[in-house]
Amino acid sequence: MATKQSHLAEDLSCPICGSILQKPVVLFCRHRFCKVCLESLWNSGGSCECPLCCQPSSMGELIVNTTLEKTCEGFLERRKNDPLACKEHAPVTLDPNTVASCFLLSEDLTTIQCCSQTFKLPENPERFDIGAEVLGYECFSSGRHSWEVEVKNNTYWVIGVASGSISRKGKHVLTPAEGFWTIRLRNGEYKACTAPWSPLTMTKEPQVVRVVLDMNRSRVTFYDPRERTPLFTYTDISTLRAFPYFCSACKEHPLKVLPGWISIKTD
Repeated sequence: MATKQSHLAEDLSCPICGSILQKPVVLFCRHRFCKVCLESLWNSGGSCECPLCCQPSSMGELIVNTTLEKTCEGFLERRKNDPLACKEHAPVTLDPNTVASCFLLSEDLTTIQCCSQTFKLPENPERFDIGAEVLGYECFSSGRHSWEVEVKNNTYWVIGVASGSISRKGKHVLTPAEGFWTIRLRNGEYKACTAPWSPLTMTKEPQVVRVVLDMNRSRVTFYDPRERTPLFTYTDISTLRAFPYFCSACKEHPLKVLPGWISIKTD
């Protein structure tokens, strides 16, 4: 019995929201999306083209592919009922060489907790020396990537993407011009860190935020995966190297990078 990892979860994921396809539609170019995600994208002012290959779509109405829908439902049911069929993995880990001295970092490098005390850490050039900040270990220069961050009960956080060229020393202005593409919660207000800041519109406070980075299209989008709703999109990621970015000044509750799933197929 040979065991291998099958990236079925990735194959059945919507390229827009990153979740397993819900009411999937298939375009003529064969790319697949959640119906609500594609409709939301097209209705927001985008042209009716494939978000991946930019091929124009002549479909007058988006029809749900019921066969693919059953496949997705079956996968979700299997993942729910058979824990041995799927395995958790962390799509992003936190880089201990960049973590600020006010952070307590978990052993698995997925959780940060801001503390009142500071810790004695090596003064290496990669480390943030003032702000309560840390970068992800993974550096992205091409392709499409996504990760989820649990922000539940945390009252002061900033998450998103930072350019590899940012300075790790001194204070930062978290704007695209300075190499940051982020959203934040502070004083009960959710905003995108544009210049000037852009208030975020949402029906519920997110417990989890999904970050979807598309380096090939210079785009980063933030979602509430529980509500399946987009929060904000940057369309001008002007950097050759991008890192996941995290900031938290809340001393009561941590930020946590959540695990993703891969399928384990046995032959």
